[in-house]
Amino acid sequence: MEERTTGSTNPSNESRPRYSGWALAALATAFLALFFDAMAAFVSIIAAVFALLGLRQIRRSPTLYKGRALCWIAIGLGLVMAVLVALVEPGAGS
Repeated sequence: MEERTTGSTNPSNESRPRYSGWALAALATAFLALFFDAMAAFVSIIAAVFALLGLRQIRRSPTLYKGRALCWIAIGLGLVMAVLVALVEPGAGS
C-alpha cells in the first residue's frame, strides 16, 4: 500500500517566511487612518507602533517573517497623515 502524506506537496513551502502579523496590522491601520478626521493622528501613531513591533519581530526571526517594506510604508503613511492633520486642523490643539 502506498502512504499518502497530508499537507503541501512541496516541503520547501513550509520553510518560506510569511508576512508578519504586526506588519499587516500596521499597513491596515495606516490605511484606516485615511478615513478618520479627528482621530487620524492618533490612529497613525498606532500604525507606527504596530510597524515598529513588526520590524522588531522580523529582526528577531528573519527566517520566519518578512514584511519589512510593509512596515516602512506604514510608518511613512502614518507620518504623512499626522502632518496633514496638523496642517489642516492647526487650531484643534488649542
